[in-house]
Amino acid sequence: MVGTQARFAPEIEYLRNLILDGFIGEVLSTTLVARGGTALGGGTIPDAKTYGYLLDRANGANMLTIPVGHTLAALRHVLGDIVEVSAVVTTRRPMVTAIDTGETLPVSAPDQVLVSGVLTSGAPISIHYRGGAPRDGDGLFWEIHGSEGDIRVSGLSGHVQMVPLSLTGARGRETAFRALEIPATYRAGWPEDVEPGNVARLYANMAQDLREGTHTAPSFEDAVAVHRVIDAIERAAESGHRVVLS
Repeated sequence: MVGTQARFAPEIEYLRNLILDGFIGEVLSTTLVARGGTALGGGTIPDAKTYGYLLDRANGANMLTIPVGHTLAALRHVLGDIVEVSAVVTTRRPMVTAIDTGETLPVSAPDQVLVSGVLTSGAPISIHYRGGAPRDGDGLFWEIHGSEGDIRVSGLSGHVQMVPLSLTGARGRETAFRALEIPATYRAGWPEDVEPGNVARLYANMAQDLREGTHTAPSFEDAVAVHRVIDAIERAAESGHRVVLS
């Protein structure tokens, strides 16, 4: 089992079921714009000892591999595989200030990740992650556009595995988005806090798999699939060419 717990968020599970049930008809495209959070590309970090490792791209822990990675896992769970990408991955803030000491530190980790691509279904996809926290608490805008309607996912940041999410939708001739309330059954019996709740649901699926021989929890192969997309994004950004995933 691997820890891509965003896909077990009640809102993500309900979103997936809405899509499967045809709430918006055929998925035509999807657009996602999000913020990476204070310690990822925002120009400051709370303290160098705790967060300094995030500054060096060679360490492998940055905006592309953490929030974008978790979001890719959730997006693939809802909409299917990504089969080709083009990308820009860059560092626009080459220096950061540690708030605790006031020292200025160099940054090589990306603070801007832009991806355009295509899903297996043929639907185009657009993702833009920006460093730092949002000014107004609105750190995630994810819209799925369909032949019969649209759904929007909102959150405090682009860390979909860590923040409460909300869904709104409109279909047919509706001219305004309305709240899509998550059925109580998606939350009953689980911790109310987002982070332990999502992790608990992940472990519960693993336990069920062990008991019943099923395969509902994300596996090592699922993690490899996500990292293949991340690798394709990096290669597309470095080469300036579209990369097709085999």
